[in-house]
Amino acid sequence: MPEETLITDSLHIPDGQVPQLVLVGTDYRRADVQQRERVSFDAEEGEEVLINLLARPEVSEAYLLSTCNRTEVYLVPREGHDAYACARDLIFQPREPALVNEGRLYIKRHREAVEHLLGVACGLESMVLGEPEILGQVKQAGQLAAATGAAGEVLQRLLRGATSSGRRARSQTSISVGAVSFGYAALDLARSIYSSLETRRVLLVGAGEMAHQVARNLRDQGVTDFVFTNRGQERADRFQEAFPQAQRRPFSECQEALEEADLTVVSTAADRPVLSQADVEAAARRRADPLLLVDLSLPRNIDPAAAKVDNVFLYDLDSLDTLIQRNLRRRREEVPQVEEIIHRETDQFFSWLQGLEAEPVIARLQQQAEGLRREVVERARGRFPESTHEDLDRLTRALVRKLLHHPSAGLRRDQTTPSQLELVRELFQLNDGYSPMEEPVENPGGEGDS
Repeated sequence: MPEETLITDSLHIPDGQVPQLVLVGTDYRRADVQQRERVSFDAEEGEEVLINLLARPEVSEAYLLSTCNRTEVYLVPREGHDAYACARDLIFQPREPALVNEGRLYIKRHREAVEHLLGVACGLESMVLGEPEILGQVKQAGQLAAATGAAGEVLQRLLRGATSSGRRARSQTSISVGAVSFGYAALDLARSIYSSLETRRVLLVGAGEMAHQVARNLRDQGVTDFVFTNRGQERADRFQEAFPQAQRRPFSECQEALEEADLTVVSTAADRPVLSQADVEAAARRRADPLLLVDLSLPRNIDPAAAKVDNVFLYDLDSLDTLIQRNLRRRREEVPQVEEIIHRETDQFFSWLQGLEAEPVIARLQQQAEGLRREVVERARGRFPESTHEDLDRLTRALVRKLLHHPSAGLRRDQTTPSQLELVRELFQLNDGYSPMEEPVENPGGEGDS
């Protein structure tokens, strides 16, 4: 059993029943980007959704995970209820009915739902296998659910398991090692050439989506000295707004910027090279360190002949794709190890969850024993000096605790079956309102007392 304390009073778990988890969601496999956008929730909207879910009598606990690639809600239904309709009616139907009508939602229950969330946290369900950002998004959504009061004992325990699995997958396996996007591949190449990226200058030629991706990666890696240039004014303005720390240079100064940069990433829509072999030769002559050029354009925007220049490293989409595919193969090889982490964590969660079924039985057994102890002590108190009454009470309490310790621990083990719990109820008469006050108590002093 895990070390977490079982708080059955807050869960109101009836005898013989364990909370049944329900997951309702959609992701990039089921819905296109426009549909995912319509069912995407920011923090404020997510808080409102969680509050509305808790107001429904069918829902005991709720957790909402909304990212660019998925929207999923995890629910703990109340006894005798199916909470699927709540998720459908409050989250998906109002914003994008097609998801419901066209069967683009998936529903997972209990163990399947648990394994799915753990897989999400480990990056196995991401569009890019092993993508590391999702773990932080899972944690942030969990913090919101806890702050709202929507995540109770069950979901909080599940989220701790998801966070633990995600961390172990990244520390114990290579599921997130190696670049698998063109933007990160460019940075990986730069790290292989330069000892420290933070002290290097980066030039971005172009200000489209690819340039945005590279700039985000640069920012995440602590690179602060980067310059950009673009022919079109509108795209340049949008890029400057998104990355105010970037230095803007006119496109006419592209040659001068190239000479000052260590890494140059070109991603324009030009139909011919914007950097010629002569441009690269001129830049290389003015520096002692290697010059790294990454061409993310199609057609290529750096003259392929520039690769012949001494002290210049040129990579295009094909060469980067070879690196990416090699890294993806390495990540796929790590999947079985990550799945083993998920299976172990899932087993631990259900061991804990199974313990909830035994808690009402243990509580009744302890209450019954305490009632019997009090009755025996009250009847025997007059036979002992008043000065010993406190010791008598303390000793009998300790005796009851010791007698019930091993039976209680045994009932909490995950091997305990419903039939075993029923046997305990029958042996100790826990099913029929048994009260120890109704039973005769033998003389505690033994046969020699009068």
